[in-house]
Parts: sequence; C-alpha cells; structure tokens
Amino acid sequence: MFNRLSAHNGVFRLPPIQRKNDTELDIAIADLEARGFNLVRRGTQNDQSKTLNRYRYDTTCNKVWAIMEKLMY
Repeated sequence: MFNRLSAHNGVFRLPPIQRKNDTELDIAIADLEARGFNLVRRGTQNDQSKTLNRYRYDTTCNKVWAIMEKLMY
C-alpha cells in the first residue's frame, strides 16, 4: 500500500488519489489527514481524447488529484 521514497528517510507516500470533483477530493484529504497523512501536492488534470464517432468529435475528462505522505519514525 505504501511506496517508500528512494531516500529511505522514513517517509511513506501513497499513490495519487483521484476523484471526479473538488468536494470529493476534500473529503478524502480530510479523512487521510485525520489518519496522520500530510498533503504534498494537489492539482487538476484535463484530458481531451478524440473519438471516431460521427456526431461527437472529442470528449473532455476532468480529474482532481492529490499526493499524500506520512512520516514513519
């Protein structure tokens, strides 16, 4: 479940958390912060993919993500 950083300094980082919108991500971050994790980074990813459909040319997919880590001494 945890990924150990290459420095081996007792910091464990979770894989990126991805949700559909900011409110769901805020709930997930609050839950992990209650368990002792710290927020490292947060962002938004917008993907646009081309489809071969005749009536719809492209689709847009929005995701919000966060990276959390925990100090393990």
